[in-house]
Amino acid sequence: MALSYDQALDRAITALLLEAVEHSRALRHVLEQVGHLVMLRVQLHHAGAAAGSTEEPDGEGFPELTNREHEVLGYLVRGGTNREIAKALGISERTVKNHMRNIFTKLGVADRTSAAVKALESRR
Repeated sequence: MALSYDQALDRAITALLLEAVEHSRALRHVLEQVGHLVMLRVQLHHAGAAAGSTEEPDGEGFPELTNREHEVLGYLVRGGTNREIAKALGISERTVKNHMRNIFTKLGVADRTSAAVKALESRR
């Protein structure tokens, strides 16, 4: 009886440790993304100060994007969520998601942060 209790306890401890490792990986990924966004915000601030302007990049450096995709990318660079972008442009969140997917494909990126970084780099 004691052996099966010990085995069950070992399994529970192992499961908890595995879960902790997975949470640690997920947390590390989130922290990396936040770090990228903070760096983007600092770059935006410094770029605006250096140019004597508070205007933020709008992603217009990509001729392959449609006018609406440029608008969406501009809001993305400013940190807008899909909901905020949809409200600002008077379109649905689903349409924003479609625009995001098209932007990612056309820019050759996999996520919002990479798209924002690419937009910022195009303005240098």
